[in-house]
Amino acid sequence: MYSHLHPATERPSYVGYLRIPELMSLQHPLTPPDDPRTFRVEHFFIVVHQCSELLLRQVILELDAAVDCLAMTDGDVEDWLESVGRASDCMVTLRQQAELLGRLPVECFAAFRQRLGTASGAQSAHFHRLRTILGLNGDGPGPLFDGYLRLLDRSGRDLAELVAGGLRGDPMFRMSQALAELAQGVWNWQTTHLHVVTRMTGSRSGTGGTTGLEYLTSRLRTPFPQLWAARAEAHAGQAAQTRSHGQIRGNAETHGVPVA
Repeated sequence: MYSHLHPATERPSYVGYLRIPELMSLQHPLTPPDDPRTFRVEHFFIVVHQCSELLLRQVILELDAAVDCLAMTDGDVEDWLESVGRASDCMVTLRQQAELLGRLPVECFAAFRQRLGTASGAQSAHFHRLRTILGLNGDGPGPLFDGYLRLLDRSGRDLAELVAGGLRGDPMFRMSQALAELAQGVWNWQTTHLHVVTRMTGSRSGTGGTTGLEYLTSRLRTPFPQLWAARAEAHAGQAAQTRSHGQIRGNAETHGVPVA
């Protein structure tokens, strides 16, 4: 039995603080060790999914904190931005981890996939909790974006006008940018996972009894559609303004009027 304390200092050691022995004992491939290649590949599969669950847990901690921040009368916007920003960074790593699964040799994956029974990523409680926070279940904007909309409403401002204004020092605009970055990270993670599944299993049914690729495609969503609609509206408005300005400039030049 090891101690969590460093023997010389009686303070937490690296091994003890991170619970390394327990952590290293959590990977149990179902492939027999006498098939070392498939054993290693399945071990890799387990490690990637365990790391993903840990990152999802961190994302949920950060986004729950962001929701709570806006629920407080003295909530700090900088704290909110820090939490949402860290969640976005975690989403980048989650996408990279999904890409790693694309390196599984198809024949090895097929060899151990049959041993998984009904185990499926669709059963991840963290995944479902994240979808709820982000409003991806089709039952409203979700608590994160709803909190932002409430704050915006209390300030007497309109989302489309805020996005179109694009004032970088405006806290509400910075929050909208942070939400867009988070949404993009979630979308990239989902689509990367979809591409990997397409490459690895094609149209085969999922291990959890789902339709596999069809199921994943049907649940593909971009968080915060209202925000993206506002950004599209702002883009269209800017494009129209640019065309109008170009037309005025052309008319002025035609008539010999100097244009600033």
